Amino acid sequence: MRIFNGTALAARLNAETQARVAELGRAPRCRVLLDGSNAGMAAYGARLADSAVAAGIDLETESYPQAAEVLPRLATLAADATLDAVATLYPLPAGVDPLQAALTLGAAKDIDGLHPENAGLLALGAPARAPATARACRLIAEDIAGPLTGREVVLVGASRIVGRPLAQLLLDAGATVTLTHADTRDLAAHTRGAEIVITAAGRAGLIGPDHLADGTVVLDVSINRGAHGVIGDVDLAALADRDVTVTHVPDGVGPVTTGCLLANIAATACEAGS
Repeated sequence: MRIFNGTALAARLNAETQARVAELGRAPRCRVLLDGSNAGMAAYGARLADSAVAAGIDLETESYPQAAEVLPRLATLAADATLDAVATLYPLPAGVDPLQAALTLGAAKDIDGLHPENAGLLALGAPARAPATARACRLIAEDIAGPLTGREVVLVGASRIVGRPLAQLLLDAGATVTLTHADTRDLAAHTRGAEIVITAAGRAGLIGPDHLADGTVVLDVSINRGAHGVIGDVDLAALADRDVTVTHVPDGVGPVTTGCLLANIAATACEAGS
């Protein structure tokens, strides 16, 4: 088994973002809303802010207000002409409708690709601002496996922030895509025929030896809490002797997702002009 670390790919993405910010001539400004009471999310926000500084981006994080105040807060941020971008990290506070949150924020400052305008463009195969995790998965798949034209790819998980937009990105790259989900019968029957499996189900140990053929590339997007720290969906111990490549959790998809998020921030600033 080979373990893929995304640090080098993320560094290349960040260098491209730094160059784009330098060409813009000012620091793009972004506000990130997250669940500050969640220690893991707070730590991620701190790492994101540090990465933003290195890329020349002015990024501030804040905790979500009470659920009833989330939409008014997003409306205020949407109207703030000094901000280029706003990110609403999942999970949203209980009771906040994701679609209403996206509509309130608007398409221009949406760097998560969740507004219907951005999601619709992606679904139509037009140039669009894709969710950072979805774009990161396509870039990693290409980095490991090369061109995706004709490749058999199985996605495990059909969320609006990973599975669905990623399916569109992979189709645009020429891959043959199978999208599975919680109601899929006999998951292994689908994944065994894949050259690339991308799992974002959030179920520790879901993917084991019976799910994979030799030579398979597995992108593990999930972050699950285990007895000894964070783990993904892949049962690494059971695959130790198999001829497969698996992304590290959390340093496989994670750094590249951060790189893609920073790239989206820079893109919104460039589209807004200096």
